[in-house]
Amino acid sequence: MSDLLDEDVELRGSLAALGDGALGELRALLTGPQEGRDRLLVSLVARPQLKDLATLISMADTDPVVRLRLLRAIRDLSV
Repeated sequence: MSDLLDEDVELRGSLAALGDGALGELRALLTGPQEGRDRLLVSLVARPQLKDLATLISMADTDPVVRLRLLRAIRDLSV
């Protein structure tokens, strides 16, 4: 029943597939300078299989709610 109220359950499920190391790198990327995200996004655009990740990072850059939800989901997985 609690999963019905948990809006980030799918997000955490997708992030969990990345593994601990990649989650740490993603957290560092999201909290680091914009230049690092820009370089990563340029490289992700060339890889169609990573389109969803590039979209999520772009959304986190433009919407503080998305950024906070993403960082919270990463934190929850790291506990």
